[in-house]
Amino acid sequence: MPKRAEVYQAIDAERAHQDRRWNKDTTTTEGKHSVAEFVLYMEDYIVQARSQLTRNGDPVASALALDTVRKIAALSVACMEQNGIVLRNQRDESFEPIQGDG
Repeated sequence: MPKRAEVYQAIDAERAHQDRRWNKDTTTTEGKHSVAEFVLYMEDYIVQARSQLTRNGDPVASALALDTVRKIAALSVACMEQNGIVLRNQRDESFEPIQGDG
């Protein structure tokens, strides 16, 4: 099984791909989205992963779904980069996110 560092490396590589694909030169949104938009994008990919799992047999189904899970994880990172972070220990206090760059 991969180690956590390898997982984060895969997510980081996906984020780099997303930044190259969705930016001020490629889209009118400049790749910037609200929390709601990111959640909708992630939900769409979750539906895709579910379809991959139900329409294919293993090991192909799991490989396709894991490819999609990497994208979902990277979308989660992009969402927090742009909209802020609520830390686990901060959650029960103020709910004020650490501000993102979006």
